[in-house]
Amino acid sequence: MVRSSSTIKLNIGLIHIGSCPLHLIHNSFKIGIDSTTNWSIEEFLNNLAFWFSRSPSRREDYLKVAKYISNDIGKFIRRFIITRWLDAGPIMERIIKQWTNLNEYFIKFIPINRKISLNNHLYIQIKRFFETKSTIIRLNFLVFLYHNIYEKILIWFQQTQPLIHVLYDECEQLIRRVLSCFINEDLIKNKTLNELMKISFHNQANQKCDLELDIGEATRLGLNNLSNEENKQFFSDIRNIYSSITKELTRTLPLNNDLLRHLKCLHPMMRHSETSHISIMNIARSFPQMIVPDEIDRINAEWYLYQNENIPNEWYEKTNEYHAIDYYWKNIFTLKTNTGTDKFIALPKLIKCVLALSHGNADVERGFSENAFLLTDDRSLLSDASINGLRATRDGVKFFGNGKPHEVPITKALLDSVRGAHSRYCIDLEKRQQELLTNKNLVNEEKQNDFFIEKQNDLYDEQKCLHKNLTNIQKMIDEGTERLTSAISSKDFKEIETSLLLIEGGNEKLAMTTTHIVCNSSQLNQLKKKQKK
Repeated sequence: MVRSSSTIKLNIGLIHIGSCPLHLIHNSFKIGIDSTTNWSIEEFLNNLAFWFSRSPSRREDYLKVAKYISNDIGKFIRRFIITRWLDAGPIMERIIKQWTNLNEYFIKFIPINRKISLNNHLYIQIKRFFETKSTIIRLNFLVFLYHNIYEKILIWFQQTQPLIHVLYDECEQLIRRVLSCFINEDLIKNKTLNELMKISFHNQANQKCDLELDIGEATRLGLNNLSNEENKQFFSDIRNIYSSITKELTRTLPLNNDLLRHLKCLHPMMRHSETSHISIMNIARSFPQMIVPDEIDRINAEWYLYQNENIPNEWYEKTNEYHAIDYYWKNIFTLKTNTGTDKFIALPKLIKCVLALSHGNADVERGFSENAFLLTDDRSLLSDASINGLRATRDGVKFFGNGKPHEVPITKALLDSVRGAHSRYCIDLEKRQQELLTNKNLVNEEKQNDFFIEKQNDLYDEQKCLHKNLTNIQKMIDEGTERLTSAISSKDFKEIETSLLLIEGGNEKLAMTTTHIVCNSSQLNQLKKKQKK
């Protein structure tokens, strides 16, 4: 049953496709390991790596032991980092292959030679793991889990080609693989995803018996060395691991995302599916920011044309695999009508929008790693243009020469580009120098404008102060005049003399202030003329 488009989650400007599946899948592995707290595998791996990484003498002793026992060259344990997608399996495999050598080194060689204190805390921890019979069995199971469930999908989703159209199917198959390892077959056989999601996988009645649990042959052979009680505990841990992984995957993977489910119709094998037409219409309605209603109607018609088109198998099939989906659709969009016009107008726009959606963050994080590789300590001052140029060159070698510079075809266009590189560099350098000069002039102009504005403000402040003084002087002269008139009336000659002095002083100050005001106005006018220039 295909749901209507109204069930698809839409946000303005955003397309909901869930989080990066690579991180979600890897996190389920970590949660599965952490669900059995008594295993402490992460601690064991880190202790082993640390033991050899800080001591050349220990490495030398171990190499001697390995050569003496198996005449093989011993390989040291790489540092285990749980957040790295593909680290766990290879590291544990290396330990398993060298288990005899490592066991001999820690259990016999060190106590006999006494090169370190037997009370060394790190040594005691590592020795405890080697003395525990179930350690090698646990490692074998985790390696089986890694290869059987995680390795393929983690590697597959790190591809750079568009895979958004198969993301839903791959997530569904992952859930089926996990459930098939520990759930009774009759509960999962021929069941839809919705039915699988309803299985009570924590219920042991729905789980396989111990003999039928998928744990790998190497793991099962090792169980012969354990007691009945240890066997019972081991299988209990296995069930917890599978249940924890299933719970995390069903909780986080986009299994309820209708848009991803509809995107399956873009696969060449789904072209004639009965539901593909409904799916493409739902997809078109999921991009309201890009696809207008008129284009949706056209997509409706063009999809029927696409379904009835005779498409060569070579467009999507190659030896033992399919071509990339963008290669297939590129060929589809080259089809013409009898008049020579493009057969598909609106459909390419929608397909390009869809294939632009990323199926994970691997490509982005790979870009971060490449940038970190380019920006070494002695190249920390590279400009953005230089970094982009180096990245473009690297991508060009990868695209045209499969990552090998000597396989890049030497074409006339490439030779012309190389010949013109220096002239383009000179032109670019001249442009940058011109930009620097322009920026410098702008900075100087801004500084000059700031200076003019500051000086203008000072002159305005001075002008206000002068006008205020002028008012006070006028008041002083008026006061002297009034006192003089009063003194003349009363014939007070002493007051007359004082009044005259007051008036004369006021007139002198008035003349000086007026001169300052004229000078201030002149300076303001000159400053305004300079600003206009």
